[in-house]
Amino acid sequence: MKLLKFNLIFIPFLALCLGLVGYTARTMLLNDARQHVIQNARIIMETMLSSRTYTTKQVAPMLEQNNFKLQTAIEQFRKAIDQMPKTLDPNAGKDLRGSEKKGFILGMQRALEMQQQFLDSVKGKPEELIDTEFHPQSVPAFAATEIFGYLREKFPDYFYKEATLNPTNPRDRATDWESDVVNQFRGSPALAEFISTRESPTGTALFLARPIKINNVSCLECHSTPDKAPAEMIKLYGGDNGFGWHLNDIIGAQIVSVPVSVPVHFAEDAFRVIIGWLAGAFGGILIIANIAVALVTRKRP
Repeated sequence: MKLLKFNLIFIPFLALCLGLVGYTARTMLLNDARQHVIQNARIIMETMLSSRTYTTKQVAPMLEQNNFKLQTAIEQFRKAIDQMPKTLDPNAGKDLRGSEKKGFILGMQRALEMQQQFLDSVKGKPEELIDTEFHPQSVPAFAATEIFGYLREKFPDYFYKEATLNPTNPRDRATDWESDVVNQFRGSPALAEFISTRESPTGTALFLARPIKINNVSCLECHSTPDKAPAEMIKLYGGDNGFGWHLNDIIGAQIVSVPVSVPVHFAEDAFRVIIGWLAGAFGGILIIANIAVALVTRKRP
């Protein structure tokens, strides 16, 4: 009878302890999984920021430098053309006589005619060598999105987008939920980062977002008004979108989305293993305690 009373008290106590330990362990494991996902999202975000910096500091200046060198060479070429004689020098061949002088003058005239033909043929050609085409690859946002596109070919559940309310490139236009994120940054300018979860076609995903703010006045060269934007950019994207931006405006958000299914699955597996071991340990404690109580009660008269 004493053993029964002991079990009526001890078994609920062990079950309560197992439940508390299990709840704490599961909470810690899921929190660790979430922190792991957030860390992965931050690494991806910093990688994209690095690609933007590389484009800004190396790719775009290189294109500008190449055009500058070409323009300098064209100017030197024009100076050389301007210095070339356009008419026959009247003093040329004055020391020659008769047929020699006549032949010399005819030869010089022929040379001047050929020179003029050459100048006419290259007229306007140097300007064609200057690269006036708009290269979206030199735009940091375009470069970062393209780079991540190659990564997504192997990891389709991962997602990166520079979601913009009024983008130049239509693919960057924010969807409804992305617009909510952007507006949250616009409503709270001091907010530097926003983390939340959402349901995607492949399951629950955690997303990390940071505001896109116009901090550089050079951005307004292409995004203030259509008449100030490069003609080739207007030709490529049109003049209806991506304008009206102002300095210090928050015009969008960088969003990284990472699936949580794999880390959560690992956490759940680890939790089941821990609970299994704890249940076994508590069961062993219960058996040993019952044996001990039984021995003690037998020894008493």
